[in-house]
Amino acid sequence: MGDIEYPTRCRIIDVTGIEVFPGKLGNTPDESKPHIGKEGLAERVDDGVRVTLDDGTIIMGYSCWWEPING
Repeated sequence: MGDIEYPTRCRIIDVTGIEVFPGKLGNTPDESKPHIGKEGLAERVDDGVRVTLDDGTIIMGYSCWWEPING
């Protein structure tokens, strides 16, 4: 995947049992599990990426796995 332009629409994803890096299986953080499948806006902030979901929930990028989406 190339560089991401921020802000960008995104979706919270579940990576449990999926290879996220060569030889490394993912583990979805408990904090983000209730939000899997929800969409929102990912924005670059000083300490990383802030994801503001459409329902108003804010999750920092280091506390979840997310993917950019179109639309």
